Amino acid sequence: MLKKFTPLVAVLSLGISAFAEDTPMEKEMGTMNKAYKALKKSIEDPAQKAENLKFIAQIKKTNDAASKMEPKTLADQPAAAKAAYLEKFKASMADFGKHVDALEAAVNAGNTAAAKAEFDKLNELKKKGHEEFKKD
Repeated sequence: MLKKFTPLVAVLSLGISAFAEDTPMEKEMGTMNKAYKALKKSIEDPAQKAENLKFIAQIKKTNDAASKMEPKTLADQPAAAKAAYLEKFKASMADFGKHVDALEAAVNAGNTAAAKAEFDKLNELKKKGHEEFKKD
């Protein structure tokens, strides 16, 4: 019985190792996503202000780093469109960064309603950005 599963296990382990090779941008985005998920749980809790500011600082840091990189989908663009595509990506990352700054200001001010609204806006921007610039 084990012999039947050995090739399947070998194939699956190769597939897993291939997925483990993230690009630098994917690593940054993964770090950002961890902070983002943690922030989602506590954004409306004013008692978590210090912790929320740490998560926001991590999001800002990774957004800044990722905005200097190129998305994998750039390679899929026609040569004539690459510059415009990259500019659109950088503008999208800058817009996201502006809303991270607004979120930080709302958390610093203790305005949980504004913080939640900015977090929701970040969620919209994240979804839109992934639709436009992330390869499946």
